[in-house]
Amino acid sequence: MKETLSPIPGLEETTPHLTWLRPYVRQCGDSPRGKWQMGRRKLLDYLLVYIEKGRGRFTVGNNGYDALPGDLFWIPPDTVHTMEGTGHLMICPFIHFDLIYRYPHSHWEFTIPSGTVDLKDYARLAHPEIPASPISPLSGRYRFYNHRAIGNLIHEICREAVSARPAHTLYLSGAMMQILAEFLKGLNGPADGDDRYTPVMEGAAGFIRDNLDAPLTIRELAENAGLSEAWFRRLFAERFGTSPSLYIRQLRIARARELMTYTEYTLTEISGRCGFATVHSLSRAFRQVEGMCPREYRKFGRSLVFSTSREKSYPG
Repeated sequence: MKETLSPIPGLEETTPHLTWLRPYVRQCGDSPRGKWQMGRRKLLDYLLVYIEKGRGRFTVGNNGYDALPGDLFWIPPDTVHTMEGTGHLMICPFIHFDLIYRYPHSHWEFTIPSGTVDLKDYARLAHPEIPASPISPLSGRYRFYNHRAIGNLIHEICREAVSARPAHTLYLSGAMMQILAEFLKGLNGPADGDDRYTPVMEGAAGFIRDNLDAPLTIRELAENAGLSEAWFRRLFAERFGTSPSLYIRQLRIARARELMTYTEYTLTEISGRCGFATVHSLSRAFRQVEGMCPREYRKFGRSLVFSTSREKSYPG
């Protein structure tokens, strides 16, 4: 009987991506917005936007889309697009990035205003065409079962970019690889049998978002979902790419950042609205995540919600 051999390492179908994928995060941000608009333009790099909260209207190429919570927008280089937030509050973290890092081109200034659709003068700075792969045709709006895992990674990239700790650019590149892997998972859909738990996990995540000011325990969340605590933890991590406890903390810190930046609530009031027992527990958790205390963030927060790694502007 002929023995079936496992694939030789390095020859698996998806491995060729690794021969050229070298992601580089150019710019990112996750600050809440009011009504906003970006007119027709093209970019030299890639843009990924996650609609976490609020509504809007996007166009990518010849296609128009309503932007709703959970939507992901992938905008390739040299693609006409428009973006608009139509509500009073929109949270849509974004990343400008290269799939192939090129020095020094990846460091050129790339902020392109509305109305810029002719990039021929900057052709040498444009992102090169990527090899044929499942990533090549990505363009437009995507609705994935694992969108929250991707959204969490985008927020993580924004936090790390702001901290600018040693080797942070390498960390950001690794996080982008995780996002690309989640995108490919999303394109393929949930694994066999996992889709039956999608509504349950989405319901649990929605309950968490709506009750951040209340005490939340994993046992209660699992019981509400009709699952054992161990099974709930496993399914949650598979769906959202993080543990339930870290997910709750991330949302509470994100809510605290929003309230500190855009309201006049005291830190004591904010701690209560975000589910922290005391202002001291808020301060301790906030410092662990953001690298600074809440008072420091409140003073400088408006300038810290946007990060960039550019070195110089366009020539001429």
